[in-house]
Amino acid sequence: MRGMLDKNDKKAIPGTHLDVLQGGMRWLVGARTAWRLQAFSVGSWLVVARAWRAVFSPFPARWQRSCVHVSRWARWGARCLGVRVAASGSLPPRGSLVVANHQGYVDIVTIGGLFPTIFAARHDMRRWPMFGALAASGATIFINRDVKRAGWRGVAQVAAALAEGATVVAFPEGTSTDGLGLLPLRTGVFQAAVDAGAPVVPAAIRYRSVAGKPIDDELRPQVGWYDGSHFFRHLWRLAGFGRVEASVTFGEPLQPPHADRRALAAAAEARLRALLGFSADELPVVRGRLSQARRGETLGGG
Repeated sequence: MRGMLDKNDKKAIPGTHLDVLQGGMRWLVGARTAWRLQAFSVGSWLVVARAWRAVFSPFPARWQRSCVHVSRWARWGARCLGVRVAASGSLPPRGSLVVANHQGYVDIVTIGGLFPTIFAARHDMRRWPMFGALAASGATIFINRDVKRAGWRGVAQVAAALAEGATVVAFPEGTSTDGLGLLPLRTGVFQAAVDAGAPVVPAAIRYRSVAGKPIDDELRPQVGWYDGSHFFRHLWRLAGFGRVEASVTFGEPLQPPHADRRALAAAAEARLRALLGFSADELPVVRGRLSQARRGETLGGG
């Protein structure tokens, strides 16, 4: 609908019936978008309120107890944003490290509603409007890749969560991309699976269509958040689409014991590339901000 309005706007003459019709349609789209985002916000905090026992639980038990509530929140978020997800492959077993490709914040509600889980995320997500506070309430493990000691503390927390039986989703590319390739996976978070003796499950996230139109170069940045656009502006556009069709494909788990984090990361990357249909040297065209650690490889590099 948005694409049709944009094209016809150039032809509409002010004051004509077409102009009035387009104005009415824009108002309806705006009203629907506002309702969706308000429902998302209110519903999110209702989920947090319902999860108060988990929120006030001590660690490490809080990680496992939060999983079902995070999944409930993600399903609500996907519904409010119009994201419809088709899953294929076996769902990850409890206590797995799930590693997925990353195109933006929408990945969280896309994959998070499919099974009970918590997330491991970049430390700067804590500062995101609304999402940061919700993530902290949902026992998200924030990993500071810019400071080596703090980064390894986060990895140790992931290991403790896995040992407690929580399934943890991570995006080891280290930033969001346009999804046209895969960045080499950072190795740091894989140390958690080595230490906890946890299975590692690759998960390929794809966005197929927007409002019935197959995803293309014009629509891709409207779904993924990787080009530096303003967060709320992007969220408003995303919520304004009627429907976003997505798919998540799970690969076979890499079972413990694992030799070391580098070998494990390489094996997971190979399986993830195969699921996505990317060759070994196929990289994204556009990528988001890289952390200092990514640039200097101070945490889990090589």
